[in-house]
Amino acid sequence: MKRQYLILSVLIAAIAAVIMLSSPRILNKSRRGKTIGEKMDSYTLSAGDFLSDRLAENGVPETIVYPVIKIFSETFDLRSCRAGNRYDIGWLGNNEFAYFRYWTHPTEFYTVRRVSADSYTLKKEKLELKKSIMGADGSIETSLWEAMQAQGIPGELIVKLTDIFAWQVDFLTEPRKGDTYKLVWERYEGENGLAINGKILGAMYRGKESGINLAFYFEGRCYDQSGRSLEKLFLKAPLNYRRISSYFSLRRFHPILKIFRPHFGIDYAAATGTPVVSIGDGAVIFKGWKGGYGNYVSIRHNSIYTSNYGHLSRYGKGIRNGSRVRQGQVIGYVGMTGLATGPHLDFSVKKNGTPVNFLTLKFPPMKNIDKKSKPAFEEVKNTAIKQLAAAKGGAARIE
Repeated sequence: MKRQYLILSVLIAAIAAVIMLSSPRILNKSRRGKTIGEKMDSYTLSAGDFLSDRLAENGVPETIVYPVIKIFSETFDLRSCRAGNRYDIGWLGNNEFAYFRYWTHPTEFYTVRRVSADSYTLKKEKLELKKSIMGADGSIETSLWEAMQAQGIPGELIVKLTDIFAWQVDFLTEPRKGDTYKLVWERYEGENGLAINGKILGAMYRGKESGINLAFYFEGRCYDQSGRSLEKLFLKAPLNYRRISSYFSLRRFHPILKIFRPHFGIDYAAATGTPVVSIGDGAVIFKGWKGGYGNYVSIRHNSIYTSNYGHLSRYGKGIRNGSRVRQGQVIGYVGMTGLATGPHLDFSVKKNGTPVNFLTLKFPPMKNIDKKSKPAFEEVKNTAIKQLAAAKGGAARIE
């Protein structure tokens, strides 16, 4: 959760980026498959996604989703699905479902193919590809999206970069002209021009608002230069918003009631229907109508923190009292139910039952490098630092 954009001249690019940064993410539309008449759509999983839900949202009939997930889960543990993993859906020329492909690695994937109305096959495959290290650096003139696209950096890598720094940089409001970035990533190439971008190995974002932010990939997670996880207990914001229309205050003039009273939350102005996500893992303890807050969801994250989301137009799929949610999972959509003068999210957090100002809270990282792993991390980090130093200009091979 997490994007930036400035004025009208880049509004179209901003909208495209916001759509791409919410789930599901479509990478390439209707590419030709190996079988004549087939076409393929490619997506990536986002934090909080459930694979079965994504397939249904991508147009796969529910009567097909169930057998596909069933046969896939008999070989692959669905709990191993990770944000950023790619999956493909193949379609026949008559728009009937042909196959589902899930990539566990840039060179390895499972394919569930429909061979008849009630018959499916599962096959694990591996591509013979050559790995290289790519790098790029640049600066922002209007938006991060436009700057990186102009350098030939694929959209999925831009998404990955903003995801990596999602807890350190609010890419909607903080980027400024002159901010700089660097990144190095894996790239796998094969015959017939096949090229697949892998994980980002190292990255840097230097912003006037956010300062210097470094990221190094190690054993499935990204850490800063000191080995502290970049992932925090909570996201910096529960949605992609236009502006904050009202801050946490002990005395705010209510625009409808016309009286002064405390406002123990933050109002994020956003278009009706904008996805609202849970700021952290937790359990839904309330879902329903709550007076002036309208459609409302409350999530208990642990024994200390609870987050609340009001004025929702509707709820996210599967959200109900007692359901578990993951950080980044869509729990509802912006609206103006209850007492509201316009579409916005009324967001609040309680600590030990007492309202607190979310914008001033400091949260510890989810996991740091332990002493045993520190030498291996330092070696990986030093290699990435050298690779980042070699990255100059647009996307180019450095190793």
